[in-house]
This record gives sequence, C-alpha cells and structure tokens, in this order.
Amino acid sequence: MQEGTTDRRGRSHPPQCTTSREDRQIVRMADSDHSVPSRTIAQHIESVTHHSVIARTIRRRLQQSGLSARRLLLGLLLTQNHRRLHR
Repeated sequence: MQEGTTDRRGRSHPPQCTTSREDRQIVRMADSDHSVPSRTIAQHIESVTHHSVIARTIRRRLQQSGLSARRLLLGLLLTQNHRRLHR
C-alpha cells in the first residue's frame, strides 16, 4: 500500500462524510435550538462546507453524540380542570 492512500478492503462501511469539527458544529446547533429540524442543520452544514450532507447523516451524528430526535412537547398534557378532576 502506498503512503497517503486508503485501503477499503478491511472496511465494512464507507468513510464518514463529515469531519469531527462538523460533527461538533451539528451537536452545537442542535443543543442551542432544540426545535431546529435535521434538514435545516444539513442545509447549514452544506452552505458552510460546500459539500452535500443529508438529513439522515445529521440524525445519525446526533444519535452518536447521545442526543435523541424526540419532538418537543407542544402543550401541557393536563389542564387545571383535568388536574382538579383527577384528585
């Protein structure tokens, strides 16, 4: 094998399309605004790095860093009336 080249034979998956710096930026964006969708993060990364990143990659990186893709709670589950009746 020549120096500076990579040998794909020992690998079961392709190399990552994002760098560790981009991964940190993805996590930072998701932490700063929990409501931002993965497509928006992908578009931002693409505009900064000038190479395409799909939303699934963003979700995978967030999952690898311990963040989940749960949706935000849009409202309270119980109103005051429900709580009063529940007692």
